[in-house]
Amino acid sequence: MTYYILKNFLYIYKAIKVVINSSNSKAFKNKSLVLTNIEITYLNNILNIISIFIKATTKLQAENYPTIYYIIPEVYKIYNKLENFKKEFKVSLFLNSSYIINNIILIFNRMKHLQMLLIRI
Repeated sequence: MTYYILKNFLYIYKAIKVVINSSNSKAFKNKSLVLTNIEITYLNNILNIISIFIKATTKLQAENYPTIYYIIPEVYKIYNKLENFKKEFKVSLFLNSSYIINNIILIFNRMKHLQMLLIRI
């Protein structure tokens, strides 16, 4: 569920940003709601990481065929994709986990506040 919420948010974010920047509404006077390019990139990276697990989870939840044979190959794929992600972005996925978690919480809180403002309009 988080994957689809984040995916849809990123898909419409440019329109949201235009509304915030061009609106005269009191609700949008606080321009700090606009995410920076770095934060958008960060969210896109999170989406890419989550997508790795979505594909495997979907495949392993099948009811019409046995899935036990897919467990080891899917875990191997997850491992390889995470390793490739690490190399591509030259980061350790677990090195600064508290920093990553705090940033995710901050960004999602801003997204939640934005969502509530957009619902009111």
